[in-house]
Amino acid sequence: MQFDELSPELRALLLSVLSRFGIDVPDNESVDFERIGLDRGYNSAIHRVKFNGRRRSIAVKITDHEECDVVSMLHNRELAFYTWLSGYLEEDDADEQDLKQLLRFYGGTKCDTEPGVLILNDLSNSVCPHPCYIKGYSVDLIFRIVKQIAGYQAAYLSADKEATVGRELLAYTLPADKSVPRLGEVQWMTEKMRQYLTEWTRPENLFAIHTSIPEDVEGITPTLAHCDLWPGNMIFEKRGKITDLLAILDWQCFKIGNPLIDIASLIGESLTTEDRREHTEAILRYYVDEISKRRHRFKRTFEMTYEKAEQLLSSALRWPCIELLYAVILVPTDDVKEDGQTMGRLSIRLKELLSEVIESQ
Repeated sequence: MQFDELSPELRALLLSVLSRFGIDVPDNESVDFERIGLDRGYNSAIHRVKFNGRRRSIAVKITDHEECDVVSMLHNRELAFYTWLSGYLEEDDADEQDLKQLLRFYGGTKCDTEPGVLILNDLSNSVCPHPCYIKGYSVDLIFRIVKQIAGYQAAYLSADKEATVGRELLAYTLPADKSVPRLGEVQWMTEKMRQYLTEWTRPENLFAIHTSIPEDVEGITPTLAHCDLWPGNMIFEKRGKITDLLAILDWQCFKIGNPLIDIASLIGESLTTEDRREHTEAILRYYVDEISKRRHRFKRTFEMTYEKAEQLLSSALRWPCIELLYAVILVPTDDVKEDGQTMGRLSIRLKELLSEVIESQ
């Protein structure tokens, strides 16, 4: 269940957790909890905590420990990310500018014998409507998001402390027959396409897509990857007439792996086929430039070039094929058909990307 309404017991738990992490909690009656983030597909309920008489508010993310093991695992993985992040920010040479589009973390508890809690800064009053990924993001917006990707990768490569690769995620221990999408529902898909997707979505192979560096790509250490950078895990704000990235959310699936996996998600899912084909080279060159500017701070080997970025992207593009497949099957209302078209926009995007990726294998 999601905690849309807070019971007295859960309210008391949250107030106790806030106090434990040094957040001054006034009298119980002067604290309001308001549900936010509705209909965004979260596994956890998110509430804005408002202290009456103060301007400050914070966000708390609450995960039900009785929901299922997978949900608890995802919460604890996200807690591991924010714990690593807070540790990095305490280092003397940490650069907060690299992380300005990540939420501030105040503390959290594991989801095991009681609900798990994450305490984060509240940005809900700054959020604007999402740009329409079905029509395709603007190329300028893609560049701005790529800059943030380079930023959080640089932070990881500069940090003293490493994070675990992510193999503990329960999703990768599920039986293979539970990891394969309902391919038979996609009428236009050829048998060859089904075979490739079935193979890619096997647990070991999917983990390798996220984390492996191709053998012929040398001088690249695996780095921080969100691994679920679909539009629903980003929020945006208006800056004048420009829609810009406000924050990247939901780090439950993060791994240490292929540096191009998040850029692959971004250009595979959120650009039209035409824009992807026209602008991929410029996007990769921009990424290489942004990550190279920060290289003097790195404590791990990361000798990125455009040619290496191309190879890494070629391997990573299998992932947005899988992400688009899930969007087409699980959110059919997003797969909008234009007048005269027999296929929806996302189906067309998936078919063209999938064809290209299979041809390159």
